[in-house]
Amino acid sequence: MSKNNKPVRVAVNVMRARLTVIGFNIAIVSFQIAQLGKSTGGLRVPGIGHTVHVVADLQLFMALGLSLLALPAFIMSSELDEVGTCTHWSLVAGDLLMYMALAHTVAGFFGPLAITIETVGGNLPQKASEINILESGAIVVGGTAWFLAIYAGPVVSLLRSPFGRPTNIALGSAYLLVLILFCWLTSQTVRVESAVPGDEPGVILGVLRELVQPLRW
Repeated sequence: MSKNNKPVRVAVNVMRARLTVIGFNIAIVSFQIAQLGKSTGGLRVPGIGHTVHVVADLQLFMALGLSLLALPAFIMSSELDEVGTCTHWSLVAGDLLMYMALAHTVAGFFGPLAITIETVGGNLPQKASEINILESGAIVVGGTAWFLAIYAGPVVSLLRSPFGRPTNIALGSAYLLVLILFCWLTSQTVRVESAVPGDEPGVILGVLRELVQPLRW
């Protein structure tokens, strides 16, 4: 973490690049939410004409919400002058929200994808080995992206942050608390979508499992 005591002045283009990423993420999430009802698996709920993917729905809507939170965080970090230099710690907060949103987007894509590939494999037993390779490859790629977004990205942002150590520690602590909260929420939706009632892990075990979520896919 930075120990520089000079006034923080980050180029506005740094913030603009992140706004571009957030914009793409919102577009991708919006498309996937509309298409999710066509995916295999999920719950059949009376009165709803498509299957409900409780876990993936939560993750995609959380990704959308986190992206919308990151937008004002980034914008608030910029000075209202002719240059627009970013001088406020909300720039790093926006970074953390952006990475968490990206991780939820990855989970909302690759979780249902793994289920779909597994279903295809069950219907094509003669191609089981090839489909297992395909499923493993998708999980490895998606899992790597998830770990980079949820852990590596925030760590790099905090280590490179130009703001003071107390600010960075506070932001990192807040990120961990939010991450644990979201892992708890995801574990609850996994219990709702579980095919075998009573076979779900306990609260603590469920949260720990969601901290390494790709292993569940």
